[in-house]
Amino acid sequence: MIFDFDMTLVDSSYAIRDTMNMVAERQGLPPVTREQVLSVIGLPIRESWMKIWNRFDEEWLTEFRALFLEQEFAGIFPFPGTVSVLEALTEKGVALGIASNRQSPVNPLKATGLSGYFRSVVGMGDVENAKPAPDMILKGMAELGFGKDDTLFVGDTADDMTAAAAAGIRSVGLTSGNFPPEGLVGAGAWKVMDAIEELLPLWNGAAS
Repeated sequence: MIFDFDMTLVDSSYAIRDTMNMVAERQGLPPVTREQVLSVIGLPIRESWMKIWNRFDEEWLTEFRALFLEQEFAGIFPFPGTVSVLEALTEKGVALGIASNRQSPVNPLKATGLSGYFRSVVGMGDVENAKPAPDMILKGMAELGFGKDDTLFVGDTADDMTAAAAAGIRSVGLTSGNFPPEGLVGAGAWKVMDAIEELLPLWNGAAS
């Protein structure tokens, strides 16, 4: 089973808002709201900043990574139920992976205490194309050693569902992000759920 990270396993919206506003203050950009952040979470950072500010400067990203990432990580928290679900899946012997449009999800996984659950962690820096392309899901499947019929992807955006469909696997859309159920279904979700705990009854020993 492969998961997206932001707004699927963790609520990172407040931390991202606060760190983006630090960049905004230093660069003379308009402040952003949590609602704006939710509308772009899951996109590559350059694309998300272009959507919000209609501008992107590599200097902003350099400053963000140098000064603010540590503070952002401190403000990311697992959703209620995330840890118990990961514990239950691990106890069942389910191989778990991450496929995230972060450049690298390794450090935020460590900061939230979740890294130990995952045998595969794939970010944008590990593949040629970000989601909605299937590259990182396919890489995760290869690292976990499972095929299309044995893998389920869980995410919260239309791009997550599209990426899973392109990889040829089923997907579950969680409404914990900014997408309504119909948007997730329209993008190819096999099932839509409101809480991560609803995943556990799906487990029948046939998917990974």
